[in-house]
Amino acid sequence: MDLEMVLNELSFQTPVSDQQTARQLMSDLIGTIRQATASGVKRVLRTSEDINTIELAPGYPVARWRNDKEVNREKRSFFRTLTSKAPFWTDVAEEIKNDFDLSQVWHQGKEARGLGFAVVIDALTVSLISETCWDCSRLELEIRRLDANEDLIDERLEIVHASRSNHVQEHAEWITNRIRSTVRDGLELWNRKDELFPNLIFCEAVGKQLQSLKNPILQLIKNRLSELEDYCKTWTEEAFEPNSLRNVSPESQVTLQNPKYSKERMFLCPDGKERVFSWHAKLSFGWRIYFFPTEDKMIIIGYVGSHLRTVKYSN
Repeated sequence: MDLEMVLNELSFQTPVSDQQTARQLMSDLIGTIRQATASGVKRVLRTSEDINTIELAPGYPVARWRNDKEVNREKRSFFRTLTSKAPFWTDVAEEIKNDFDLSQVWHQGKEARGLGFAVVIDALTVSLISETCWDCSRLELEIRRLDANEDLIDERLEIVHASRSNHVQEHAEWITNRIRSTVRDGLELWNRKDELFPNLIFCEAVGKQLQSLKNPILQLIKNRLSELEDYCKTWTEEAFEPNSLRNVSPESQVTLQNPKYSKERMFLCPDGKERVFSWHAKLSFGWRIYFFPTEDKMIIIGYVGSHLRTVKYSN
């Protein structure tokens, strides 16, 4: 899947006081999008189906902005072209919709279906700076999903985000990793693992897990493995310090101290040793990559799949 952009509809829910301010905000948004496309992001902006009726200022919906002769014609044309190249995120392919509709996503207490769709396709989310909460390079979301037993699980997830050109520049490495190589299926991902991830070591059991992957999860897994690979390339500290990695954490001690759950995190490594894997990368909708940082600054991948049981979530 190509790297696309998704427009954060929540950033359009707070109209500004006047048309001039609205024009400036839209100009800033166009600048952000231009920076993204110049960085290699696909010239596609996924929006909600009611985008043209949303008011930027009282009596000044997006449709009027698109026909406003006081706005640079090229900017209006650019925006129109971007939003017409792909279906609305409310009208996505059935395969993606199945994952999308399983969950509810909120940002600061407000339901955010567009942001949820961005999570599913691992897109770059862009926003209008209508409020200070959108003037940032990352957003933290609250997600409620159904696990395999149809129990509700609540979790937090951080996503990349841009509302200014410098935010896009901050994500340059992430964008490069996201679009640098595509794989058709899980089998190709497994067969090319040494080429794509020379600093990652894969446990044998991971082979079946990767080969069974399909889109959109396939691309999410590939992208997160790329982030771990790039961490290894720049790993300079003695100890593993994943400050630059998104949504990565160790397992809780109460879970690891429980023999039943620690055993589920024990994987046979290629050197013949069994290790307990505590560190894991959190992906959308309950998917996890469990990994083990080694002393020689490489990372062993022990498990790729749905959320393992914990003391808190024992089913």
